[in-house]
This record gives sequence, structure tokens and C-alpha cells, in this order.
Amino acid sequence: MVNSFGEDICLPLVQLIYETVVSPPEWQKVIAELIDITKAAAGAVVGFKGAEDRRASVFAKGVPKSALSNPPMIAALHAATLALGQGAFLTIDLKARLSPQWEVPVRECFGTEGSLLTLVLVKEGGRRITLMLHFDRPGRTETDRAAEMLQKLLPHFQTAFAIQKATLLERERSAHMESAFFSSSAPSAIITEDYQVRLANGSFEKFVEASHLLVEYSDSAIDFVDSALQDEVARLIGLATLHGRVRHVAWVEDKVKNVKWLVSVDALSGRVGLGSQFKNVFATNERVYMLTIRELGGNSLLAPDTIKSIFGLTPTEADLAYCLLRGETASEIARQRGVSKNTVHNQLASAMARVGVNRQTQFLHCLSMLSAMC
Repeated sequence: MVNSFGEDICLPLVQLIYETVVSPPEWQKVIAELIDITKAAAGAVVGFKGAEDRRASVFAKGVPKSALSNPPMIAALHAATLALGQGAFLTIDLKARLSPQWEVPVRECFGTEGSLLTLVLVKEGGRRITLMLHFDRPGRTETDRAAEMLQKLLPHFQTAFAIQKATLLERERSAHMESAFFSSSAPSAIITEDYQVRLANGSFEKFVEASHLLVEYSDSAIDFVDSALQDEVARLIGLATLHGRVRHVAWVEDKVKNVKWLVSVDALSGRVGLGSQFKNVFATNERVYMLTIRELGGNSLLAPDTIKSIFGLTPTEADLAYCLLRGETASEIARQRGVSKNTVHNQLASAMARVGVNRQTQFLHCLSMLSAMC
């Protein structure tokens, strides 16, 4: 059977390799399959971050996990693979005289007969993952054939590890985003196009309670009692659908009720897995949006923290916007910060892109409007 790498290898084994991404214990089956195909006596996959790593991850068959995870064995693996690149092989004749550091731990694991084939699957900074196969019969025929097969499988191993790494990073990012969402003082909810609520933070629920029946939230759905607010939210959702990378902000005023709002909508990915931005939100590929609504009232000049929160700017960009709002020029800001004028212009361009404008006059207009309304 020919796979996408153009090599004739066992498809069930390739499938098992990719199953380890979502279920690491499947490594036991991968090792068992490798032993069966190569006629090895034992096999193991060992992941570690350094010579003294006491939390090394080990999957093995035919060799005690406890022996493989011992600090002397990890230190020996670390030393043996230190000069090897990713994808490199190391073959050790167990009957030959070995280095003092390597001899005792490796023979406690694999004995004194045959040979040990080691493949460096991943080498990234201090992190290493090695695959070992022990052949207890003399001769290089089995190890040579095994090395040839593992070389064909190597792209699959590396792809699986890359997917797993990306998945773990995305999960960490999602957890941080959820934490920030729930602890935010900005009243926010994640909604669908028809105003079904997938998540709402405490600030949003408090806003609804204090909104004088302008917005109602019950049975996981938002009902906009005020038509002007609903029209603006619908318009922003439409813009976010077309231009998902930009935060869309609008100011709404109901002159009859004398109420003003600042409304923002961000498009979020609805894909499960790598594309999801909140790990517990999405069950389908439906479009979802982050809706933030603030009821505004008379206040003084905006503070940098408020600008940062409302427009989603970095602290540096928010401080720059605050300086511009006070009437300072780019040259004055650059001189105060000890940076070049070009640096200030680049930061300004980045801030305007987040707000969705491309001219400084438009940016200042947004800031002045917000200052007048907050």
C-alpha cells in the first residue's frame, strides 16, 4: 500500500501513529506493532527534557518502564543523543565494551546480548523523544531492515508530534482566553448570528440586570428591547462576518431614552480543535461572535486602561492613544519615550488597524467621541 510519502508501509501502523495525538496511551500499540513487524525483542519510546529529568514519559514493551525512567538511563540517553540531529540513528552492540555512563543503565534495561537501535524522533531545544528497539540476536540484518522501515515512518512520527504540540499550545491559549473572558470587567457574551448565547461573563449579566429593560437575557438568548441597539449589533455582526480580523466598534444613542452605548463585535472561529479560541464553546462549525456592550455616561477624559479595554489595544498603543487625545504630537511622544518618530508612527498604525480605521483623524474622532460619552 502506498502512502502520501510514496513509500510502501503498513497503513494500520501509520494510523496508530496519528492516533497517539489524541490518545498518548496508543504508543503501547505502536511499540507492539513495531516489535511484531521488525521481530525485535523489546521496544520503547522515551521523552525527556534533560539529563536530570525525573518526569520523563515512557512507553515500553519487553523492558521495565521503571528502569528506562531512572535518572542514570535518562542521563545516558541525553549524552548519547546530544550530538545527534533529529532523525538520526544510533546502533549499539550490547556485547561490545560501552562507555561507563552508558554501560550500566543500558544493560540493566536490555541485557548484554544483541544490539540496540535508537532513533531521535524529536529534538527541539532541550526536549528529546527517542524510539528504541532491542534485537537480541547477533548480526545487523534485523537492525538494518528496521532502520530502513523507521526512516520511511519518520515523517509520520514528526507530523504527529507537530500536531500534538500545536494542539497543546492551543489548549493552553484557550484556557487563558476563557480565564480572561470570565474575569473581564467588560460586559461580554459569545453569541451566534441569531443572538443565542454560548458564554456570558458576570459583567454581562450585571449589565443586563442594570440596563433598565433595554436588553433582556434569558433561556440562553438575548432579546434587544431597544431597536436602535439591535440594529447596530446586527450591522456589526454583518461587518465582522465579512472582515473577521478587525474589531468592529460603534456608538449608539437613544435620544428618547437618553441612553448611550459603546458596542463592539469580534468574529471568533467556530471550528472545533485547533481553530477554536474557547475550548468549551464550540460544538459545530457555526459562526460565533464576541459581543461587548457598555452603557455610557458623562465622565472625564479617558484613561489608558479604559482605551486598552474598549479597543483591544496593547498597553503601549493605549498610552499612545491617550497622549494623542491630550493633544500631543508624534514628535513630542517620541521624544518623551526616547524612541524614533517612525516607531511612534508604526505603533499608531497598529492601533488604528485594531480599531478599524486608517487615518489619524478618524482615530482621533473615535477617541474624542468616546471621551465625550464615557
